[in-house]
Amino acid sequence: MDQHSPAIDQATLARFITEGFFLSHVKRMRELYAQRRVFFIEQFQKWLGDYFDLEVTPAGLHFIAWLRRKEDFPLFMRAREQTGVWPRPLSFFCIKAQLDPAFVFGFAAWSQAQIEQGLIKLASAVKQLKQRGVGNGSSFQIHPFSPATSSYWP
Repeated sequence: MDQHSPAIDQATLARFITEGFFLSHVKRMRELYAQRRVFFIEQFQKWLGDYFDLEVTPAGLHFIAWLRRKEDFPLFMRAREQTGVWPRPLSFFCIKAQLDPAFVFGFAAWSQAQIEQGLIKLASAVKQLKQRGVGNGSSFQIHPFSPATSSYWP
């Protein structure tokens, strides 16, 4: 028995491509992602721009946000836990490299309302933590995140 897809699936996909539905889908998604990208940049600068330098590249579905103050890293790690808004620490993707603190934010899977709500929640949590003095000599521990050290890998 071979490992090929069933003929009906192959025929359906071929028709989907040859009749232009795939191209139409790609164009539609490209426009949607472009809108979300612009919206994310605007909202990120509005809510978190004081904390980060956002690295804006010409393409892609993620951004790297570099913390302006390394001391704020524990605040954002704690805020992630409290809010359920989970930008990944950039260090999660590194095994040996020692990088300045940064987070990877994705935007493509979220509506504009979800993007705005998530950034507001994260910014609000950080502000509250700062007011309580968390991160300034707090007992919160920073654990390195990387595929080599984490039990969770999506």
